[in-house]
Amino acid sequence: MYPWELTIELSATTSYANFEEFFRKATSNNPYPYQKKLAESSDIPSVIHVPTGAGKTEAAILGVWLWRRLNNDANAPTRLIYCLPRRVLVEQTEKRVKEWLENLGVEKKIGVVLLMGGSKDQEFAKYPTKDHIIIGTQDMLISGALNRAYGASPFSWPILFGLLNNDCLWILDEVQIMENTLPTSLQLDAFRKSIGTFGSVHTVWMSATVQSEWLKTVNYSLPDDHVIHGLTKQDQQYNSLKKRNDAVKKLHKSKITLKSKYERKDAEYLASLHQKGTVTAIIINTVKRAQELYDLFKKNGVDCKLIHSRFRVADRAKLNTWINDLDKKDTDQDQIIISTQVLEAGVDISVRTLITEIAPWSNLVQRFGRCNRRGELDDADVYWIDVADDTKQSLPYDEDDFKYSRSQLAKLAHVSPNALPKYEEHRYFDAVLRKKDLIELFDTASDLSGSYVDPSRFVRTIKQQLDVNVFWRADDKKSMPVKGEICSVSIGDLKDFLKKSQNPSLVWNYVDGKWERTDSSKLFPGQTIMLDSTVGGYSETCGWNTNISKDVNIIENQKDIDGDSNDTDAQSKSSKPVTLNDHTKHVLCEINEILKNISFLDGDIKNALVTAVTYHDTGKAHQIFQNTMKMGMDSKSQSKNAVWAKSQGNHRHSIPGFRHEAVSALFYLKHTEKEKEKSQDLVAYLIASHHGKVRMSMRNISRKKHNKHDDNHLLGINVDGDSLPKFTIDGISTTSDTDIDISLAQIGRKSGTSNPSWTEMTVGLRDKYGPFR
Repeated sequence: MYPWELTIELSATTSYANFEEFFRKATSNNPYPYQKKLAESSDIPSVIHVPTGAGKTEAAILGVWLWRRLNNDANAPTRLIYCLPRRVLVEQTEKRVKEWLENLGVEKKIGVVLLMGGSKDQEFAKYPTKDHIIIGTQDMLISGALNRAYGASPFSWPILFGLLNNDCLWILDEVQIMENTLPTSLQLDAFRKSIGTFGSVHTVWMSATVQSEWLKTVNYSLPDDHVIHGLTKQDQQYNSLKKRNDAVKKLHKSKITLKSKYERKDAEYLASLHQKGTVTAIIINTVKRAQELYDLFKKNGVDCKLIHSRFRVADRAKLNTWINDLDKKDTDQDQIIISTQVLEAGVDISVRTLITEIAPWSNLVQRFGRCNRRGELDDADVYWIDVADDTKQSLPYDEDDFKYSRSQLAKLAHVSPNALPKYEEHRYFDAVLRKKDLIELFDTASDLSGSYVDPSRFVRTIKQQLDVNVFWRADDKKSMPVKGEICSVSIGDLKDFLKKSQNPSLVWNYVDGKWERTDSSKLFPGQTIMLDSTVGGYSETCGWNTNISKDVNIIENQKDIDGDSNDTDAQSKSSKPVTLNDHTKHVLCEINEILKNISFLDGDIKNALVTAVTYHDTGKAHQIFQNTMKMGMDSKSQSKNAVWAKSQGNHRHSIPGFRHEAVSALFYLKHTEKEKEKSQDLVAYLIASHHGKVRMSMRNISRKKHNKHDDNHLLGINVDGDSLPKFTIDGISTTSDTDIDISLAQIGRKSGTSNPSWTEMTVGLRDKYGPFR
């Protein structure tokens, strides 16, 4: 009997008598009736549609997932994926969630993971059966769910792809500003249901302005019985909600109609609208205009803060802390904030005066929600700035959206939630994920030019610029960046900057394992790019700004982090040598522990996993790998009889491109040739793919010839004949050398060979199990 056959257990349980007690312990507040209804319903909703400030986040995380999960509800899978459109929302939500978990005393049982530009921590992936709340931006989460996680190593893409599409609950918040992410999430939900997943997967869409018309695609239609259309009469009787919904927010048209850019007199007028001793927020539609207005305020001697998405992670964290502390009694309340859309939705900030450029109506409704947010003020004002009919000035929005907004604003004198009219806003998406796109994205191998299939059209609209990550170096140090150094910028801005500054930008080549020069024509979303600090482009107060020519201050926390590549074996590096026998025992113990907590895998698949673990590193017995291990060991540690799995030192092999996991898979197929196990193809694939570097095909991927071995070696294996020397580990013993036949990697097989090629075999597995599984 395998250990995993003994017990099934969840990682956390609750002792709270009811949801009200649980919610109070977490938040220090009583739940609204709709929040309680969500938690106690037998079904997961598809849509949560309640006004801004009514506690959607608490309803979703505490009610829809955590309460169910702690009570062993089958509808609550292991991972909660909480998807947001803005980085500032992600960081604020993470802070709140951690506080709730600490208040409940379950912070050690439930992990909280941040996934956004500059944050690539995938440590949680080592614990697939531990409960996790994964909070991230739509760019990171949707690209990960499409097997192209922005900013991550291509070899780790399948890990996130698996975790984000199986045994998880997706909650997408503020869907009204998610662009092509919205239809992509609908299509993914439909495909998960039709193709199949391991464990249950649900999706919930949330917004104060969502409309059912938006939630229809070619493969998805909304189940009407799972929609929450809004607050009940009972909810609306709660004093706190009533104050929010009736909050005073007088509407005024400003004296400005923006034609090209703000003038000094415009800045003076806007500053005059600020009430001393209160907080004023000015929301501008583009980073560039926000920066220009900020400069005008400073020239006029007006103190203010600039907030947008183009700051380095470390600098942005300071700004977010400042925002979160604004409501504290000991904080200076005489503040003017110039911001972009980062304050638009979800950010828990309340201002006395809100000034906003005209925007699509759903965006304006969200912006209104930042003014007198909790209804605590007796007087508050909202001013709107008109924008001339000009395509350039309306960016990133459409002129037609402005026309509708003008017509609505002209009718209103107040913009409290209860004063806002019902409306119908049509949404048009310029890309919809189809099944063939999903299947194409399953293969993570690069093409002959070293490029990958780009999923960006399924994340943002064509009109919306997608982001890349940049960081700065002051010298020849070419180490990998750390989280705090990363700054997200639009591809368009970076291309213009590179042309203007002739900046020697570098990008990490995952194939050949080095930093190399790149140019603007080769940029694609999610890349991480090294810039020379001496040509500027950034300041701590303004963020990313192509007009800044001063040296960029370097964050002094650089580390010598090795970059991943096709040639490296970073996971074979250890503080002390480990034999293959011991390592295999360790991993077998681990897989059996993991399988104890998984109820949705059948016995055949569990057996295949255990068999794959037994064989997964047998290829390390190859002489090339053993020579590499011994180079990282002192002479006293070396033993002629030992077969090593891990050692210290630099793990680059004598023959570039050598992949021990490919040898392991070929050895397994040879060693079990006569037995023909039921899941033999699956076992071989699991063995070969466990580092993400050999999956759907077996081929050399380097575009450069390193040495004379390149012509007669495939993945470091001699195509003219290779072998694995005899060795013994628990469960496997060979009495002589084992021939390693690489012919199945070839499209044209050797004559007389009836078995399918490696690619035919893996395509067959993909179609049998479906890409998610």
